[in-house]
Amino acid sequence: MAIALEHRPVRRASSTRDAGSLSHIVREFVERTVTAWQRHRAEREQESMPYDLRKDIGYRSWDKTTR
Repeated sequence: MAIALEHRPVRRASSTRDAGSLSHIVREFVERTVTAWQRHRAEREQESMPYDLRKDIGYRSWDKTTR
C-alpha cells in the first residue's frame, strides 16, 4: 500500500480577462494531467520497493497473517 500526500500550492486569483480564455483552460488541464501522472509514477515506484525496504522506512505491512 502506498500513501501519497498531495500538496496544492495556493494560487492567486487570475484576472477576469484571462480566467475564461482557452489558453488558461488548456494550461490548467495540462498542469493537472502532469501532476496526476507524477503522482501515479511516485506511487508505482513506492509500491515496487521490496517489502523489507518499505518496512524499514515506515510503511505498514499488509501481511496480517495469524500465527
